[in-house]
Amino acid sequence: MQVAAIYHYFPSKDELLRSVVEERRYSARLVEMPSLDADAPLQVRLRAVFEVFWQGALDEEPVLRLLLGEGLRSQPAALPTGAALLEVFSSGVATLLADATPELPDREVVAQLMVAQVFSAFIRHIFEPDTPVQQLGAEQVDLLLAVLCSRDGLS
Repeated sequence: MQVAAIYHYFPSKDELLRSVVEERRYSARLVEMPSLDADAPLQVRLRAVFEVFWQGALDEEPVLRLLLGEGLRSQPAALPTGAALLEVFSSGVATLLADATPELPDREVVAQLMVAQVFSAFIRHIFEPDTPVQQLGAEQVDLLLAVLCSRDGLS
């Protein structure tokens, strides 16, 4: 199939990207979030939330690579789609944190830090392809927990 043939079905790159994101049903997937053991220690629950979104980013690697690449090239078509996907991702993290960690102070700040760590791990995955993804995720969540523990004295 030639690339030009795609435009028979999609009038623009923006519509193609938006269609890919809609087909993946990211918002609907957030409704299907796993429940976490409320009796587990806070750090265990935070790790579990991170892992849900880290694994989700890895599962969607082709889409994220496409959007990141287009965004880095400042392609206007990717910007609204990427921003919408980032909002879905961020609100998903915040929602799962609210459910899993009701005692956590500043959950919105923690959600932003967690999103940053997931994307940091993803960028490292792109540029350090020989590093196992489990190691990348573990290192990033360890950094997050170190900051939170020193800031809030979490245990």
